[in-house]
Amino acid sequence: MNTLKLAKPHERYIFSYWETFDTIAKEKKYLAFNEGFPYDKTVEFIKNSIKNGYPHLFIIDVEKDICVGWCDITPISDIIGYLGMGLLREYRGRGVGKMALQEVIRLSKEFGYKSIKLDVLKSNSRAIHVYEKMGFIQNNLVVNGFTWHDTLVREDVIQMSLDLI
Repeated sequence: MNTLKLAKPHERYIFSYWETFDTIAKEKKYLAFNEGFPYDKTVEFIKNSIKNGYPHLFIIDVEKDICVGWCDITPISDIIGYLGMGLLREYRGRGVGKMALQEVIRLSKEFGYKSIKLDVLKSNSRAIHVYEKMGFIQNNLVVNGFTWHDTLVREDVIQMSLDLI
């Protein structure tokens, strides 16, 4: 079994992060996109996250020295963050996603966020269960989806939040 660790984002892992994001997006089951962002936009996103010290973690396969997943909270406002996360298929079911989520919640409190919001596809019952176990509550159901970054999400989407105070 591969050894996994959580790490703050680092420029040396940007390419494997980009590949991981694209691979998960192409599964068309978990993210609002069907492919990853352009590489230059990904580099800009990660460098901005590093510069600003956002609560952001890479999940690193130590043996392969690559990023195989992530868990990040990007700002909606000074006190509200938005959760994004993903993990390559072959690493799922080991509890590392839950561990990353626990740690990024802790980092979000330190960062000063008062609340975390997320959107999850209604069909992703496994993720919904984990989010609820972590204290997230369902706030809204967007029936027949919505448009996000010029991408139409056709499925019902559950909006959830977690108060950190």
